[in-house]
Amino acid sequence: MAARSKATDFDGRDVPAMRPEMRRLSKVHDYPNNARTHPPAQLAILGSLIKRFGFYSPIIVDEDGVILAGHGRKAAAVLAGMDEVPVVVQRGLSEADKIAMRLADNQSGLLSAWDKELVRGEIVHLKALDYDLQLLGFGDAELVQFTTLPGPPAEFPGVGDDLNTEHECPRCKYRWSGSSAPVEPKAKKK
Repeated sequence: MAARSKATDFDGRDVPAMRPEMRRLSKVHDYPNNARTHPPAQLAILGSLIKRFGFYSPIIVDEDGVILAGHGRKAAAVLAGMDEVPVVVQRGLSEADKIAMRLADNQSGLLSAWDKELVRGEIVHLKALDYDLQLLGFGDAELVQFTTLPGPPAEFPGVGDDLNTEHECPRCKYRWSGSSAPVEPKAKKK
């Protein structure tokens, strides 16, 4: 059997994601103009996820160790007490490509949407297993929306008695009304 060739992208450059390496956090540098913010609640969830599942998405850095994707993961790793993190080095990008990659990496995820019925089913299943739903990152209001089936309103508005709901079919002359009382036939004109 022939040896498998090295993985490449369309430009022929090496695909770096195939070779993550462990790197000390002191050698992974934040990009000073990172436009994405990471509130403490998000970092706490990311840190909990790292502790529970491990580091399943490496940080992407350039040749100088400056983060291209993964500022939140790095900050969460610091909170989780890690000394090293998995990184992938992306080489050969122009400064414009690096800026674009940082922005596109964050924005592209926001373009997706949830299939609310499937999410509801998954969350209800996890809830039945007594899973810590806070790890999912949804707020309390979202969890209530996903786990509560909509029902009828507590009270339907009434229709006033002055509303005429009688009708007669112009073809067959069948008569009906919105009332449960039978409709009396109208006297025919002579």
